[in-house]
Amino acid sequence: MEILIPGALPPSAIAPELVQYIESACPLLIERFKASHAKVLSLSPDDTGCTPFEAIELKRLGFEIQPPYNLSAGLGPFRAGVQKSDEQVWIAELSSVAISAEGPSLIQPDSLQITQAESDALFDAVSELWAETGISALSLNQTYWRIWLPVTPVFNSMSPQAITGMALADWWPQHESLRGWRKLLNEIQMVWHEHPVNTDRTARGLPPINSLWLYGGAKGWKPSSSNQSIVFEDLAISHQQSDWGTWINTLPALAAFVESQPHDATLTLLGQQHGIQLSSAPRAWWSRLLPAKKYNWKSWWNLQN
Repeated sequence: MEILIPGALPPSAIAPELVQYIESACPLLIERFKASHAKVLSLSPDDTGCTPFEAIELKRLGFEIQPPYNLSAGLGPFRAGVQKSDEQVWIAELSSVAISAEGPSLIQPDSLQITQAESDALFDAVSELWAETGISALSLNQTYWRIWLPVTPVFNSMSPQAITGMALADWWPQHESLRGWRKLLNEIQMVWHEHPVNTDRTARGLPPINSLWLYGGAKGWKPSSSNQSIVFEDLAISHQQSDWGTWINTLPALAAFVESQPHDATLTLLGQQHGIQLSSAPRAWWSRLLPAKKYNWKSWWNLQN
C-alpha cells in the first residue's frame, strides 16, 4: 500500500523555516522519516505537463506516454472517462484567470467551488458560438467539457494545476492548428465577462469563471486497479497558495492520518517539482540485533525546487 501526500514538501526557500513546526506537530512522523530509506522522484511539470501528484497517479494507474505527447496528455481521456477510443481526447477545464502586475495567471482550480448549475448556465450562454467553427463541445460535469477539434494539434499539454499562479503567456498553446480555438475562446470570454453567474460569484466573494483551459490529447486508456493507494489531500491547496499558516495548522491532522495507517505502507511526499518515496529500509537478520540506522531526513526535506 502507498500513501500519497500532495503538498507535503514545501519549496526550498521556506522548507527550513517549517522544520520546527513539523517536528513539533508530528514527532512520530519525524521518527518514521528517520527510519525510512528515501528515494527522490523527479517529476518536474516542465517535463510531465502535470503536477507531481497527477504524474504519480497517471503512472500508478498504468498510463503510458503516447509520443509525441507528454504524460499530461493522459489526463484528457482519464477525466473524460474514455477508456476505449482511437480518437484523441481533449478537455477544457472551467477556469478563472486573474490579472496582476505580472500579467494573467490561473487561480487554483480546487478553490473555485463551481456548481453544476453555474456550469450549465455558462455552457448554454455560449452554445451558439460553436456553429461553423468546426469545433464542438460536450459538458461532462461542473468542471470539464470534452472538446473535439477539426485539426489535430501537437503541443505539450499542461494541466491547470501545474501552471496555477504562473504567467500564462509562457504556457499558452501557440500551435497554428489552435487558431480557431483561440478565436472561439476570446468570444466565450466576452460573453462570460458580465454573465449573471459571474456577477453573483463576485458578490459572494468567489472568483469569476472567465476562461477555459485546453489540455489532454491522448487516446482512450483503461486505468489499472492493481496498485492501491490512499491520498491525504488536506495540505494541497494551502501548499499551492503558499498559505503556510493553514499548512502548519493542518499538520496535526496529517500526523493522525499517517499514524492510523499500516506502518509498513510506503509514504510518498509530493511538492512542486519532485517527490520523496519513503519505505522501510531492508535489514539483514544479524543487523536486527543492533539499533536501527537513523537517516538524515533534512537532507531531502530541503532539496532545491
